[in-house]
Amino acid sequence: MVVKRKRLLQEWGIGYAFVLPAVALVGVFLVYPLIRSIYLSFFSWNGISAPKFIGLVNYVKLFHGKEIWNAFLHTILYTVCSVTGTVLIGLLIALAIERRIRGWRFYKFALYISVMLPVTVVAVLFAKFFEPNYGLFNALLRSIGLERFTQNWLGDPKTALGSIIAVSVWQYSGFTMLLLLAAMESIDPAVHEAATIDGINERQRIFYITLPCIKRPLFVVVMLQIIFSFKTFDIFWIMTGGGPALKTEVLTTMLYRTAFSYGKYGLASAISVVMILIISLISLYYLKKSKLGEQVVE
Repeated sequence: MVVKRKRLLQEWGIGYAFVLPAVALVGVFLVYPLIRSIYLSFFSWNGISAPKFIGLVNYVKLFHGKEIWNAFLHTILYTVCSVTGTVLIGLLIALAIERRIRGWRFYKFALYISVMLPVTVVAVLFAKFFEPNYGLFNALLRSIGLERFTQNWLGDPKTALGSIIAVSVWQYSGFTMLLLLAAMESIDPAVHEAATIDGINERQRIFYITLPCIKRPLFVVVMLQIIFSFKTFDIFWIMTGGGPALKTEVLTTMLYRTAFSYGKYGLASAISVVMILIISLISLYYLKKSKLGEQVVE
């Protein structure tokens, strides 16, 4: 018994030794900042002087102001549109590649290469692309006789948010395509062979075989895209900075502006806590739905 106990302790010690660095990183870069943000959300602090405890005043100011609801609305709109676009386009292209259409290798590479580009590079590139005077998009419209449709895409409140959504969909559709394609290719070929023998068409194959078999990965992809979209910051800040007239202001840009432009770190911490709660609730909801999906598939 003593020998077995020592052996177990040695094995556990080795296991803990491997896990400890990861736990330390998570604690330093995730857990501590989270606790610190919750703590500071109850204080008034300008980043220099000593924090002053004010209780729930930051939350009261936050929810009684129009700025938070404006940013929240834009965040929800961006999340819904970008998630819908990336998942649908990624799914359609994954279905086409899975059926091995002509040139499928090129399409697979061409779509995924956008994912490998840094977001800052993509944001700067498309900011130039949408420039009203010498931008490529307006130049293309002029070249095909559609000059009446040219405009200041990022400077017009009616088109600024839509332009950013289009860029996000272009960049991240390859990510959803790759994940869903991997799920499709993991389906047992015998299932498709049996379906072919039964004489089903492509539409029936998609709706009665492919989609039910990839229901679990589809739940995961949607959840990941929602989380990514909800905390997107850099593409908004680089392309529009939250403008024009705060028409592209989202929760992340509001948080950044509150902290580093206005020096209200307590209020910014309250915004971050609200974002954490929203993302956590969405994640818990989708985890619950994904378990239901697993039961249906099984």
